Amino acid sequence: MSYIRAFVPLKHPACAKHRLLEALTAKQRHSMYFTLARRIITALRDVFLVRDTVIVTSSAEVEIFAGHLGVRVMHRVRDEGINAACEAALTSSSAIGITNALIVAGDLPLVCSESLTALLQSAHLHERGVTIVPDRHHVGTNALVCTPADAIRLRFGPNSFAAHLRTAQEHGLEARIFESSELALDIDEPEDLDAWRAYDSANEGPQNVADRRASPSLAGNRGGSLPGGRGDDVIRPGR
Repeated sequence: MSYIRAFVPLKHPACAKHRLLEALTAKQRHSMYFTLARRIITALRDVFLVRDTVIVTSSAEVEIFAGHLGVRVMHRVRDEGINAACEAALTSSSAIGITNALIVAGDLPLVCSESLTALLQSAHLHERGVTIVPDRHHVGTNALVCTPADAIRLRFGPNSFAAHLRTAQEHGLEARIFESSELALDIDEPEDLDAWRAYDSANEGPQNVADRRASPSLAGNRGGSLPGGRGDDVIRPGR
């Protein structure tokens, strides 16, 4: 059985979610940031294929937070962006024999251990290749499974979904796409907050996301699907 190391890049809280400046106050953004970070860490803890989790960050506050949750931290001296931070972490892990890597965003309000387990079980961990989880618009990348851990250059950022597909193919690696309604929603824009609210309204009654506090139970229920989305996880070959 293959085990995997999970990496969660978390930028400095003060630098996160600037596109939500008009939708949430600074205090609300800070609370949401740690609500979502706690949720992904908690979900990964319950995935039996995950050997351990490493938080990659330049923030002392995040490092203390991760320490309280009992997860490893790779501290970066400065915030150089998700690609440089994760590639440094992957290189150091490959050097000690980590052969499989999962990189997952820290702002997925519907993430749960079941969808992460389904992703890893579908990722062909014994074969060279990458599995890409797109966001709900099929523009960004919300999670990436790599075998070996440093299989490709990371392309997180604008249009990263297409960029990761192209990079994998340029490296001669099999590229798979894993569709999951629970992994597709990330919180970048005010419309993403609306989608989160709609999910909560449909599944657990009206709530105001801005009033939530940092608790693993407050970032959305497990199961279900986004309105108009797929309820099941689906994997398909990359084109």
